[in-house]
Amino acid sequence: MNENTLNKLKNTAKDYAANVLSRVELSMVECKLRNKFQLLGQKVYEAIQEGRLDSIKDDPSAVEAVGAIFEIKKQVAELEQKLNKTEGPSEKA
Repeated sequence: MNENTLNKLKNTAKDYAANVLSRVELSMVECKLRNKFQLLGQKVYEAIQEGRLDSIKDDPSAVEAVGAIFEIKKQVAELEQKLNKTEGPSEKA
């Protein structure tokens, strides 16, 4: 094999590895998002059970969860945009 072919193979392998790592990162961030939604859902459920739904906005952990959800959603959008840029039309799954 000539050097040009090896470089092409090496670059292709690097591109695929970077794509896989980006997908793993996206999956991890989505898991964080899911956990925050579950935490928030639990807080809302408890507030409904105790009849204090109006006071949920004063619960620091609920407020933190909502803030984290917004931030994590931004990260997810950025990672998805990055993945869409790097993938060619035939690579999208």
